Amino acid sequence: MEKIKAVIFDIDGTLADSMGVWADSDRILLERRGKIYTEEISLALKSMHFLSAVDYLIRTCGLEESPDEIAAEITDIVREKYFREIKLMPYAREFMENCRQRGIKMCAATSNSRELAEGVLKNNGIYDMLEFLITSDEAGSGKDSPDIFHMCAERFGTKPCETAVIEDSPHAAKTAYENGFFTVGVNSGYFGDYEKLTDCTHIRAESFRELIGNL
Repeated sequence: MEKIKAVIFDIDGTLADSMGVWADSDRILLERRGKIYTEEISLALKSMHFLSAVDYLIRTCGLEESPDEIAAEITDIVREKYFREIKLMPYAREFMENCRQRGIKMCAATSNSRELAEGVLKNNGIYDMLEFLITSDEAGSGKDSPDIFHMCAERFGTKPCETAVIEDSPHAAKTAYENGFFTVGVNSGYFGDYEKLTDCTHIRAESFRELIGNL
């Protein structure tokens, strides 16, 4: 393993304990319209960035509103939680402090909107520990494409093998893993995805506590 010089963090389910908020928001949105939030919808949305998820809901559930209207409503539902309620995953702050002490650069790459991502990071006091934040919308693709990870590495000036990607999502971890990044899986506690991370990560950890000083 190359010496790790930089870390790319996912936010939802990795740094922030926020995964349940999104399932709840989508369920609320559909219930307001007499629609059923199914397991199939939940599984499909997991691999999508925000605007793609909005388009999927409109197409799949026959919603009449525009993408901008649906996106705004979902954002309204979750905004208060992101800005005031959602906390960090256990030992995430301590791990980041350890990385900073060791001179490892850090950023975040998220499928969420910039507004909500910045909100939860700032509310938990870790936004300024990151060198930058890139969203999937800004990268032009979801995490089924490696573009967002390569954009981060280019900004760091590091090779993929020197860059750790920390993810809770198997589909995102698989993308990073197959494109040469040192890939770390963490347990979000949702969806039962932790076991699926076995074949698409270099190491897995139940929490950041296991990673402190070991990356």
